Amino acid sequence: MTYYPYLRGRMYDLLALKELCEDKQLDKNIIPIIEPVRDSKELQKTVNTFLKFHQPFSLVANPQVSVYGLNDTKLYPLPDMSTVDFFLPSAILAADFSTDYLNSDQETILIAKHYPLLKAYQHSNLLKQTDHILIPEEARLHKIAGKKAISLTDPLTFVKHVEDYKILEDEYFQPASWYKQVDNYQGFGDYSMVGSVYFDKGMPSRAIALHIIYVTSNGILRIHHFVSDSNESMRGQKEKFFEALTKLVNWSSKNINGINNTPALQELLSYSNQDKFPGLGIVKKLSLKHHFQLISRLFTDVSGQKR
Repeated sequence: MTYYPYLRGRMYDLLALKELCEDKQLDKNIIPIIEPVRDSKELQKTVNTFLKFHQPFSLVANPQVSVYGLNDTKLYPLPDMSTVDFFLPSAILAADFSTDYLNSDQETILIAKHYPLLKAYQHSNLLKQTDHILIPEEARLHKIAGKKAISLTDPLTFVKHVEDYKILEDEYFQPASWYKQVDNYQGFGDYSMVGSVYFDKGMPSRAIALHIIYVTSNGILRIHHFVSDSNESMRGQKEKFFEALTKLVNWSSKNINGINNTPALQELLSYSNQDKFPGLGIVKKLSLKHHFQLISRLFTDVSGQKR
């Protein structure tokens, strides 16, 4: 089984991937697909770390969000990866698509989210030469992609207001079975706990929510939301964080053990013994690291190897 998490190249997403790779906690069957959003030092460092540790990964050649693709001259240029056998070139089938993006001897990924565009290329050499086609779970897309299809889902419920996660609290997370691919897909991808909706800048919220993914005893992935209570105004971010964290600590003491008890989760829980608000970026980084540490452990257990 291969997992293709789809991430926009925000700073803390990249830091999570970089640190996991450096600590050898990112399974080789996890192949991050990064859609760059900024010409940043973090992106450059993350790519160089992947190359150093031979971590399979992909970069989208024609990003469709933010400003990365608008300027060919980069302050933080990326190395030539045309001969790197564990790098998978990828491109989004969109208005600016060029077949040159995937003209490579490496394994390639075509990201096809819209049926009319994929239909237009149905009998082209592009689909014959592309190794993987990342698609939403739609039957008509799957029919065209065939055995090259990788499912792309967004398991995180999108809410307009963070407080609404109080109503959901705990929900089913992963439509694809991480331990057994179903419906003739060759792998699965998702937007992790970040979600598919992209905001160029963080939106202020009266509430703070922590999101923790965990696996149940029967192998189902779920996500639990912990939301602050003092949400009448924007003030008091530190207090809101500790309100949500206290809920996480209490819940974890009863529900988290074994494979779910990752180093990143322990680091997040350790803030309950401090008087420091680490900032939402660090919280997001640790939550994302926890997710990938958990999936890496699950893959290792299924393969029968020792951790």
